[in-house]
Amino acid sequence: MNNILKRDRLIEAAKIMFYQQGVTGTTLADIAQQAQVPLGNVYYHFRTKEALVEAVIQAHLQELQSLFARLDRHPDPRQRLLGLLAAERASEHTLARYGCPHGSLSQELNKEDGQPATIAALLFQAYLDWAETQFRLLGKDEEEAKDSAIDL
Repeated sequence: MNNILKRDRLIEAAKIMFYQQGVTGTTLADIAQQAQVPLGNVYYHFRTKEALVEAVIQAHLQELQSLFARLDRHPDPRQRLLGLLAAERASEHTLARYGCPHGSLSQELNKEDGQPATIAALLFQAYLDWAETQFRLLGKDEEEAKDSAIDL
């Protein structure tokens, strides 16, 4: 298995473990086991747990940007917003069991100061910015659009 594939597997495993057990409740050994790689591979790709957390947040941001790009293909902002809700609804069983992956991660990291907490805030800001844009395209003024995005 090449190094890029191992790194990607570690990030995906960390996403799952952080979501299910939280960052503080997950060890690097847990992640190595989930990824089915030796523990030394974790340290080879990520010198610290914080570096792995940052990689997980970046992966979440990329997924959000991909989702928004797919939704933006629809010409109607109302349909885009409905598409976002449908995407959320598609994962409702997982959400009911573990909560929102972005919310859980952000909440846990916001208890700490530092780079990961700042980056995690970008997850929510990405949602808000995109949704606010859709509401503005529907004719709402800036304040109404912002409030609607928060309510969404």
